[in-house]
Amino acid sequence: MASKSKRALMKPKREFKKTIFYWVVAIFIVKLITIFSIQGNAWLGADGENYISAYEALAKDGLFSSESLLHYWPAGYPIFLLVLSFLGKAWLFATLTILQSLIYSAAVFYFVYQLSKTKVRNYSFLVMLFLLLNPTLSLASICVGYESLAASGLLITLGLLIQDLTSNSSRVFKRNVILSAITIGFISFLQPRLLLSGLVGIAIWVLVRKPIKSAILVMIVAISIVAVSPALLMLRNQNANGFSAISTNLGITMNLGAGDEADGSYRPKEKFGVPCTTIEGNAAQQDSHLVRCVIDWYLDNPIKSVELLTNKAIFFWSPWFGPEAVGSMARNPWLKVNPLVDIASNSEEGNKLIYGTVGKIISWGWILLSLTLLVIGFWRLWRIGGVEKVIGIFALSQIVLNWLIAMGTLGDHRQRLPILGLSIFLQAIGVKAMFKGKGSELVDGPALPSKAKADANLN
Repeated sequence: MASKSKRALMKPKREFKKTIFYWVVAIFIVKLITIFSIQGNAWLGADGENYISAYEALAKDGLFSSESLLHYWPAGYPIFLLVLSFLGKAWLFATLTILQSLIYSAAVFYFVYQLSKTKVRNYSFLVMLFLLLNPTLSLASICVGYESLAASGLLITLGLLIQDLTSNSSRVFKRNVILSAITIGFISFLQPRLLLSGLVGIAIWVLVRKPIKSAILVMIVAISIVAVSPALLMLRNQNANGFSAISTNLGITMNLGAGDEADGSYRPKEKFGVPCTTIEGNAAQQDSHLVRCVIDWYLDNPIKSVELLTNKAIFFWSPWFGPEAVGSMARNPWLKVNPLVDIASNSEEGNKLIYGTVGKIISWGWILLSLTLLVIGFWRLWRIGGVEKVIGIFALSQIVLNWLIAMGTLGDHRQRLPILGLSIFLQAIGVKAMFKGKGSELVDGPALPSKAKADANLN
């Protein structure tokens, strides 16, 4: 009888695993068809030309090329392109977009399958649909840009966390923490801004699973693994340019979002930035000087600073299109088929409708609804407690920290892309929790390891 009961419980999980697989494969095939039907087998992201130029410099001059684009932007993504080019330069962009799409598909499959082992298993199908069918995030894998890989990496990391908590195995814990550190290291190699939030996420995980003394030792190992990526970028710049820096664009991006005439965004304007003296020195020294100058301006102008930080906080969550859209997502593939774009461009009346009062109301409604669903989704996981509570804390930590980091530079909704998978996850939970339709009830799932409960005081 016990054997039959066990098989009965296993069957739904196996069936759901097949369902996820079929959906993921179907969407991946659609992407493959799209890739081979577009010119060059890829769309250019916002910085696409710069990444390609940086890659060409690497291909021509070698890894230690002194091309300024390779230190102005982090060199990680161009180096990634260089590695892929070894498989065949003629097929570079087809290889890139197929690989990015494959990684995103695998990330969604792995994350949703691990989620199906928790008490919110009945939410998993909706989460999968939201992740696979979100046009901006899903189509980002066909663009030249790091964003899709970053979003995939964070989903994989959360999946590794869930697998560890649901297995309660010391072996799985060690393996998955190491895999997570490698994953965070890789996406930080592409975009170093993700380094801090990734390490905080791993720290939350480790503190939940281990006593403080053991947690410190594990974090030392994790930090050592993650630190390889910025160290490699600094080593490359030291050999190529004579200075140790990951990149040299922080000061400029901070300055674009600051100043008496600024609104916190990257918009064409006659005056922007803060008055700063120029100094002699290399690009890294000039960048550091500009960073200090902008920080000093913020401290000296607290009222304007609060206004700019508020604007940038809103811009981060602004829609991809419409009167309240602020950022560098003009090349968002979704805009190629978004019906609102056609309405706004085909007639003066349509333009007034989209960019007028009605459009502004809809845009603000979209922003508020997105944030509301995110909060509801997190609160739902928090109320459940145990494993689900830790999942919610991890996801929210990545979202909030990347939001705060973005506020320190300039307002751009494109900076939301790396954490879009996690925010969509919480929003899907929020939708299900709000409507409480059939299947929204909880199912039996693993409890948080008892030792972790005592150490972290989460319940």
